Amino acid sequence: MRPAHGTLRLLRTASLAGACTGLAWAGHDLWAAEPAGAGGFALATAFLTSVLWHFTRIMRGFGEILAVMACVQVALHLIFQGSADPAFAAFDTGVDHSGHGMLAHTFGLSPGMLLAHLWAALLASALLARGEAALWFLAALLSRVLPPAHARDLPLPPSPPGVAAAPAAVPAAPGLAAHPPRGPPALSPAA
Repeated sequence: MRPAHGTLRLLRTASLAGACTGLAWAGHDLWAAEPAGAGGFALATAFLTSVLWHFTRIMRGFGEILAVMACVQVALHLIFQGSADPAFAAFDTGVDHSGHGMLAHTFGLSPGMLLAHLWAALLASALLARGEAALWFLAALLSRVLPPAHARDLPLPPSPPGVAAAPAAVPAAPGLAAHPPRGPPALSPAA
């Protein structure tokens, strides 16, 4: 794999992982007692980048992507939960988890939290399935918004001292049957 291709693939994978982590983080914080910390977001993005790096080597179907993203949501939830409260408040026996069962007590997955992460898995799967098209759309949008870079507007470096600049070549006069060159008129040496 060429270095430029690897860098481009890593950039693409990391940006898609960041977007998918953002979906999970928003759903998690909606139902969490304490919001996840910024360190948790960065760690979850790094974790998801490594998963997607290996998973996205070939094009996958929506069903495969959804299965992986649903499993990854458990790990993302635990990372977010750990960044919000290092003591993992879900393991506190004083918290009433009646009616939520083992998932809520062990992993802190209440029905609302479980639904939020499932929605995040669904939206992230749709994003990954259409991610390449979305990135190209974003690149096209940015190219329309940002001013174009013109190489001719860049200043030329000065010539070293003691070196005379080469005289500008004056084009030869065109023959009767030839068309003159396109562009601005050439300056005469007298001007």
